[in-house]
Amino acid sequence: MFNLFVPDIIYGSVYDIDFVSLKKRNITGLIFDIDNTLVSYKRDKPDENVINLMNRLKKAGFAVCFVSNNSKQRVDTFNRDFKYFSFSNAKKPLKKSMCRALESMNLTNENVAVIGDQLFTDVAAARRIKAIAVLVNPIEPVDSLFFKFKRMLEKPFIKTYYKRLEKFKRIREWI
Repeated sequence: MFNLFVPDIIYGSVYDIDFVSLKKRNITGLIFDIDNTLVSYKRDKPDENVINLMNRLKKAGFAVCFVSNNSKQRVDTFNRDFKYFSFSNAKKPLKKSMCRALESMNLTNENVAVIGDQLFTDVAAARRIKAIAVLVNPIEPVDSLFFKFKRMLEKPFIKTYYKRLEKFKRIREWI
């Protein structure tokens, strides 16, 4: 149960992700959260950086899908110019929308990475479909009491990730 919330990889932002490395691991599909992963909650459309990133990913041969817990209007507005498969009101970490995303991209979980900013929704959803779970730092801190509490609850899982990473580095040095 604890591992449900521990990501496979953590990056500072979507722009730090080593997509070449993912491609080498046979990852050909990317499921992105939108809010606070690609744009702040306050922005309804993708900015130039997001557009450039999506164009690079398309050129690199990645299939892209957006899965968000936000409303259909929000997701459709964001996806209007991309026209990727997208699923709103996803109820992450439930699996239904994630499985629909896999089907829409015609991929299996072994070939997909889920990228988001929250452990209890994005990472847990990735784990539940047995895909690679990529956590990025939120673009903008949300000041609500609920989010502050949630971020506090995430800390032990983040620590576990870094402990495992350090252990793995020591093992690699030893070999």
